[in-house]
Amino acid sequence: MGGLPTSTLVRLCCASRGFRDDHACGKLAATMTKPDLATSFSIDPAADWVQAHNAEAREVLAAHKADKPIRVPVIGDDYPHMHGFYVDEIDMDYREYYTDVEVMLHVQLEAARRRAELCIYDRPLGELPDSWGVVVDQHPVQTPGWLGCELLYREDSVIAHRHLDLSKDQCIAMEMPDVRTGGHLKVVGEMLEQMTALTDGMTYLGRPVGPVWNGVMWHGLLNVALDIRGQDLMADMYEDPEFAHAFLLKVATWCDALEREWGENEPGAFHFSDHGIEMLSPATYEEFIVPVIHEMNRRRGDKTPWPSLHHCGSGTHLFPIMQREFGLNDIGALTWPLVDIAKVRRDLGEDVWIYGSVADEIVKFGTPDSIYAAVRE
Repeated sequence: MGGLPTSTLVRLCCASRGFRDDHACGKLAATMTKPDLATSFSIDPAADWVQAHNAEAREVLAAHKADKPIRVPVIGDDYPHMHGFYVDEIDMDYREYYTDVEVMLHVQLEAARRRAELCIYDRPLGELPDSWGVVVDQHPVQTPGWLGCELLYREDSVIAHRHLDLSKDQCIAMEMPDVRTGGHLKVVGEMLEQMTALTDGMTYLGRPVGPVWNGVMWHGLLNVALDIRGQDLMADMYEDPEFAHAFLLKVATWCDALEREWGENEPGAFHFSDHGIEMLSPATYEEFIVPVIHEMNRRRGDKTPWPSLHHCGSGTHLFPIMQREFGLNDIGALTWPLVDIAKVRRDLGEDVWIYGSVADEIVKFGTPDSIYAAVRE
């Protein structure tokens, strides 16, 4: 993998199934398909090929950590809601997963086991964790559902939602929903109680199940604002900048309250990760988003923004501003080939960690040669 800086990793993404028709939750079949929990790995951890893979993975990861890489590591995220590939394997109806806590729990545990036995990246296989973390998975609609957006439950993909598309007068008049039970957060709270009860004393493959995370998060200031105002917010920034400034600060205040209520600890810095920003010019981003991020961190006690950015989009033209304003030094989820990762490296220099993701359709539908080529590129 010659030529890539040491602060580079390549991440393989497991795909969820493609979009098809939207389905109302009320159409869900009455009988849930709960997968049986395995009693062992489906691979033999003592097998020669497993031991050989594990030895190479440990060597690659150790060398990378020591900043003396022998090649670029290929890694995979290991969060409880990374289940799409497993749902594909068992042909699970996503509506079942998102509406039945026991189905959700079993899918997450089985998917975690499968991640630990798939030879697709640099991870020791067939090793048990100290415990199995699980989550009330309503990703990505926790915040939109809280605000009152219509939720769309679909058979073959994750939950979706529709923007509220409120007028400016409605945006000004809108009050913050109850931060614990408003809108879809009431469902999240009920599911959290159920999953906590189900996992009390539960073990899986000899390891305890838990802790249970509530999964409540927001996905960026502009992202949330667009859920409420819709695309007209983009015109507001030119036609009524006074409204746009006030509305974005109002939304940021809501996001702050949400994080304070559902977070396990006092919140740290107000983050600048955002999936909607790729539509903004550098000048517009500097005028409307940067001041709000700084103001919210001032309200949090002059906190310094986290220098880490999670960004699944193509807003790379804004990265130099983030580096200057927020000290950006760690970027995740840059998807190849959507993003020119080499240009990001040239723009930001050698001292920024870059996590590049191979597009999921390449991993899911590509040949071994095409996957190798994508990783190498």
